[in-house]
Amino acid sequence: MIDRDIALEALGVLCNASVTSVQIQRSQSSHDCSGGRAAHQEQLSIKNLICTVLDADETSEVSKCCFSHIQSILQGSAAPAFFPGVVDTATGRNHIIDDDEFFAPQFDYDFKNLKDTETFWRGGEKYERPSGWYRFGLKVLDKYDEATWLGTSYRSTQSCPGEWPVSYHGTSKKGAEGIIEGHYEPGSGQAYGRGIYSTPDISEANQYAKTFTSEKNGKRYKVILQNRINPKYRKICKYPKYWLIPIPKGTSDEEEQEMVERAIRPYGLLLKEV
Repeated sequence: MIDRDIALEALGVLCNASVTSVQIQRSQSSHDCSGGRAAHQEQLSIKNLICTVLDADETSEVSKCCFSHIQSILQGSAAPAFFPGVVDTATGRNHIIDDDEFFAPQFDYDFKNLKDTETFWRGGEKYERPSGWYRFGLKVLDKYDEATWLGTSYRSTQSCPGEWPVSYHGTSKKGAEGIIEGHYEPGSGQAYGRGIYSTPDISEANQYAKTFTSEKNGKRYKVILQNRINPKYRKICKYPKYWLIPIPKGTSDEEEQEMVERAIRPYGLLLKEV
C-alpha cells in the first residue's frame, strides 16, 4: 500500500504545483503558533482535475516531449518513448483539496501482483486492468447527476448498460494544435489534433506517465489518471491505441470545463514504484 501523502505528491506532479489538504493544514496549524499566512491556494476538486492538468501541461517540458512522441506515432515513425534529463520547472502554484471530498478509499485497489486470466469489458470495450499499479479511488459517485457511466461495484468481467469505457490519461494539452494538428487525418476531410488524448492501453500510457521522487520516502514513482470516456464524444484514432476528445480552437475556459465534464471523468489515481 502506498501512503496517501505520496498520492498528494503525485497530484502535485500532474498539476505542476504544490498540493496539500485541509486536513494536513489543520494539523499543522494546531502545532504552529507563528500565525504566518499561507500562500494563495486554489481549490482542486474532482470536477476541475482534468482541466487543471491540462493547464499544467501548458508549462510542462515533459508533456511537450510526450506530444512530440505522439506526433511521431501518428506519423508512423516512433521508437519507444524515452525522455532522459527532461524535467519540469515548478510554477509556484498551490492547490488544496479536501481529502473527504476528493478520495474514496473504499475503491482503492492494489493491482501490483495482478495477473488476469479472463478478459474484462467496460462500456463495451476491452478493459486492460492496470497490473503493477496501485489505485487511489477518487470520490466521483456524488459529483455528477447520475452514476450510470461508472457501472456498478463488485461485478463480473462484463459491462453494464450505459457504462463508459476506461482510458488512461498520461498526458494531455489544451494547446496541442501547435504540436499535433495537421499531422493526423483519420478520414476524408477530417483532421484531429487539438484536444485530450488518452489510451485504453495501460502499457501505452506508461510511456507518458510522469515520474517523481517522493520527498516522504525517497522512492521514485510513476503517476497517471484512470478515466471513463463518454463514447458519444470520443474519436478513435486510426492508430486505435489513441482516443481523442476534441476541443475546438477558441473554446472558452467555461465551455471547455463543460466539455470535459460530459466527455472524460477521472475516477482513479494510479501510482507505481519505479
